[in-house]
Order: sequence, then C-alpha cells, then structure tokens
Amino acid sequence: MAGVLNQTKGIFASTQQSGSVGSAQSTFSRFKICFTSTPLTCGNNQINKISLLQFNAHKNWYVVNKFNSKFVVRAVKGGVEKTAVGNIPHQDYASIGDVATAFSTALKTILATADFQNGAVTFSATDQIPLDGVGVGETTKRSFKNKLTSSGTLLLSNIRVQFPQFRNPADDTDFNDSYILMGGKRITDSTDTATSSLKVTIASNDMTFQGAFPMVLHTQPYIYLSLMLGNDNLQTANLGNEHAAIDEHVTSSSLLAKIPIQDEYCSIQLDTSTPFFMTTSQRTVTELLFQALDSHGRIFPKIDDTGDGDNIETQGNLFSDMMIRHEVLDIGTDAGVLNAPFKTFNYQVNDLGQAQMLGGGGF
Repeated sequence: MAGVLNQTKGIFASTQQSGSVGSAQSTFSRFKICFTSTPLTCGNNQINKISLLQFNAHKNWYVVNKFNSKFVVRAVKGGVEKTAVGNIPHQDYASIGDVATAFSTALKTILATADFQNGAVTFSATDQIPLDGVGVGETTKRSFKNKLTSSGTLLLSNIRVQFPQFRNPADDTDFNDSYILMGGKRITDSTDTATSSLKVTIASNDMTFQGAFPMVLHTQPYIYLSLMLGNDNLQTANLGNEHAAIDEHVTSSSLLAKIPIQDEYCSIQLDTSTPFFMTTSQRTVTELLFQALDSHGRIFPKIDDTGDGDNIETQGNLFSDMMIRHEVLDIGTDAGVLNAPFKTFNYQVNDLGQAQMLGGGGF
C-alpha cells in the first residue's frame, strides 16, 4: 500500500535471556514484544507499516537432524516381509560425500542385522558416488550410488529403501525431508510399501543402490519469520502447511521475512528499501508476536547431544536479535488525497486586477 511517510522509529529487540528466564513466549521460536507504555499508533487516513531491517541468530541445529535423516528399509527374506527404520547420524557434515558415507554405513548396519542378512555386509568407498569429502561444485556426479556386498549367500530379495514424507499421527513433528537430502523419490503415502526411493539392483551377492536426483547438503535454507498481525500479505498454501498441495493457490499470510541460513549464523541486513514489511490499518498496536519456523511450519530441531539440552532457548545459546522499523504512512481518504503538508495564501486584488499577496501559512 502506497503512502507518504509521516513519522518513523526503530525498534531494537533480542530474545537473549538476561537474568531470570522470561515467559513461554520469550524464546527463539516464539517471542513477543509488548508496547505497554508506548504503543505503535496511527491516525485517521493513516496506516502502520512494520519492516524488518536486520536479523541475526546462531545456527544451533545440525545439518542432518530428525527432520531429514529418516529412511525405511524393506526386503523379503524367506517369503517374509522384513522392515526396519534407520536414521543418518544427526550432526553437521562438510559435504554431500560425507552424508553419502554416513547413509551407506547406516544402511549397511541394518542389512547386516539378524533380521535381514544375518552376517557381515560391506561396502567399498570407491564404489560410492559422491565419494567421501566431495562437495557440491566439484567434478563428480551428485546422484547417490553405492554397492553393498554380502560375505555369504544373499538371503534377501525385493529390497526397497524408502524416504518417507507423510504425517505420523503419533508424532506431529515426524514429517521428513530425507528425500531432499539424498536425492531419492518421495514416499507420500504411509500405506505404500512397494515403491522404492532408490533404484535397487541385485547381482549375485551385490546390492547396488542408485538415487534418482542430485544430493543436496541443506534441506531448509531459510527461516520463515512470521508476525501475527492483520495485513494484506499472501503466501502459497504449501508454506507452513505440510498437508497443502504445491500449486498456484495463495492464502492470507502472516509471513514477514525469509532469513538465509548459513553455516554458523542465520542473518540478514537490509536498508530502508527492504522488501520484507507488513502494512496494517490497525490504529493501535500494543504487541508484536513473532514465530521463527521452517517452510513446513516446524520448530527447528534443537541440539540435545547429552539429553540435557532440550531447553537451549531459555538456558542455552539459541536466541536472535533483530531491528524492526515502524513507519506511519499518510494514505488520505482516497487514492488521490493525502494528509500531507500544504500551504495556503491570503490575497486581495488591486485596482488593476492584480493579486497582492498578504501572507501565508503552512511549511
């Protein structure tokens, strides 16, 4: 919405704990700024505009985490269906080659269990693509491939590896992006046990697994910062909603900004021409409620290596600082009339019909 700038102010905010712990709405994922004595206000024929100028936070979650590590192994052994759930170890990885090696190891561990091959299963690093340590941009193919070999007679047939992405009714956070990480085909139906995300080829005692698409290292490149405020922004329906289809449909949105996620920090620095803003005709704003979530509306998975780190937002080092710009814009009673300064003149006409200026006001 266009308008003429009437007044502006900067708002500096941080979710870092200082002294005693704040409320449940004083965390990295969900935080509130209250204006108890100095509300944000606008008058008749004016609007409030809220813009993001700066945001910074430590990236205190792993590259591979509970939201992108899950895979399911299925196979037939002696006419009986066997199933196991595996996870790529949760930690940071320097390259897609390191992720490929970690996945190969986790897959080998499952296939070597008594329920499956009941014996040693090995894989050679030279048979893997991409190789350990190889990153995006280096001379190699990025579609995953490896070969696992059984030291004894292969007892398995119809081997399938699935990367599931569907809602688990028992765990609302179990909605996985491992298919993005590994470049496999996405499994969207919990009843689908036949489709394999990786192409599996069996030759004698060798099992070859081939991905369909390029591997990537980061599955969530942005923080989606929402501001609970009535406004005119729009978003595609799939953002923040794992049940929505990816299509042209748009809905009303509370999204304020997208914050790039880097290796160590999640940060962005803008100027007064920032594209991230909201306008609202709400005359008085007494609080701003923010949420920092991923593109599926999930809270970022916090690091909890020892079992004692689950409250990293209130007792640890997961917090953000930001700068908000508040502007009051004059929009007028219609599109052509603004509540802008003007100057008036008093004059009289002399005997020759000429205007004689006597004084004025304004400016």
